[in-house]
Amino acid sequence: MNWDDLKYFLAVARHGSVRAAAKALDVNHATVSRRIRQFEDLLGHRLFERTGNGYEKTLLGEEIFQEALHLEERLSSVSRKVAGHNNQLQGDIRITMPESLVEELLINDLADFSRQHPNIELELLSSIRPFNLANREADIAFRICKEPPDHLIGRKLGNLHRACYYSAERSEELLDPDWINKTNWISWDDKNRRPIGQIAKDYPRLKARHKIMSANMQKEACKAGMGVGILLCFAADNDPALIRIPPYTSEHKYDLWMLYHPDLRSSKKIQTFVQFIHARMAKKTALMEGHCYTGQTSPSPS
Repeated sequence: MNWDDLKYFLAVARHGSVRAAAKALDVNHATVSRRIRQFEDLLGHRLFERTGNGYEKTLLGEEIFQEALHLEERLSSVSRKVAGHNNQLQGDIRITMPESLVEELLINDLADFSRQHPNIELELLSSIRPFNLANREADIAFRICKEPPDHLIGRKLGNLHRACYYSAERSEELLDPDWINKTNWISWDDKNRRPIGQIAKDYPRLKARHKIMSANMQKEACKAGMGVGILLCFAADNDPALIRIPPYTSEHKYDLWMLYHPDLRSSKKIQTFVQFIHARMAKKTALMEGHCYTGQTSPSPS
């Protein structure tokens, strides 16, 4: 038995399917399927029942899963401690963040950091999934949340405000006295059909329509005139294809955090990156809080 066997086993046990495990491991699904069969042949027992709902652990599979979790944690702990004592400004830094943060807020800063530290390579993982930093799925996580997990440390980078936006090309529609009845909110999903918060209360008569579960696609839908979007100010204020609608105010909804595991607090490359980004983001407070809106003002709807 070796660790690679357990790594594939853990991925399937966590995700419940070969395809999902393959995606998490960044390998072909046929490779995962083959490794699971080989592991079961090695042990002489089935670890999963193949069902219509995916892979379900057998009784032995559940027992091995619990033991493998402990082993994974110990191996990850060793890896973190070694990484935490790295005093070199070289090597990889694995970073996870939502895609909208990369495109709208951080990419130029990441490029500047890369130029200043040519021996450090940045691996960017665009995802809203909370990567497990304890298992070193990532070294640093940028997360949009209200409270970060207790087991991680880091820095709050700012307050993220949001506001109501509409397509600039369709701004004349706001002059129509019946405008409110002819447009709609752009929804997220069934659970979040109608937005909540003070800025949503400014338009209680707007109906909800569509379901778009991506911040970037919400923004593009708003630009295309599919409805009123409640967007993060840093992503929308400098886009000439969008306008804020009256009363133009923004509200604080989330915080932006940069997080890492405590074992990495002594890593020179990690701390150099953390300090660099923190200094850069301190200069973007107005952008994050919605004070940089320079676009046209829309007509006041009736």
